[in-house]
Amino acid sequence: MSLTITRAETGSLSRHILADVRSLCQEAYGEDVAGCFGDIGPGVHLLGWQGSALVSHVMWVRRTLYPARLAPLESAYVELVATRVAEQRRGFATELMRRLAHEIRSYALGALSPSDPAFYGRLGWEMWRGALFVRTARGAEATPNESVMVLRLPASPSLDLTAPLSVDWRPGEVW
Repeated sequence: MSLTITRAETGSLSRHILADVRSLCQEAYGEDVAGCFGDIGPGVHLLGWQGSALVSHVMWVRRTLYPARLAPLESAYVELVATRVAEQRRGFATELMRRLAHEIRSYALGALSPSDPAFYGRLGWEMWRGALFVRTARGAEATPNESVMVLRLPASPSLDLTAPLSVDWRPGEVW
């Protein structure tokens, strides 16, 4: 059976579907992700269905990234890439990520914090090699234990992936 992909804004998801998304993500990550949704805020979801069963998920939120020596970039920041454990290794997350690359073409950049750099790398995402920072009320604070990958899009400027990169602070996981 092939994957059917639907797109939905967070605010338009029914409580039932939102519960399915949380359940799927908790199963895939092996941890409670309920707090994540409040921290990352509303976004756009791609939902992968087999019949009436939700089997895969990805979402993005709008975040501004600040590469050194460039104007701020409106980015599609990717969150909660997940597939039900029994359905993994069947290409569902790959299919969703390829669709996502098409959906976010109007942004200046795609970005994510990778759990599996090799997976994203084979889909065209590149590791940001420069120092990473979070912008707080106290100024820029280094985040040396974090990693970020970016996807160049049609509106992306010329990027120096070795330059410093910062993002505005948010609750939970900063990157």
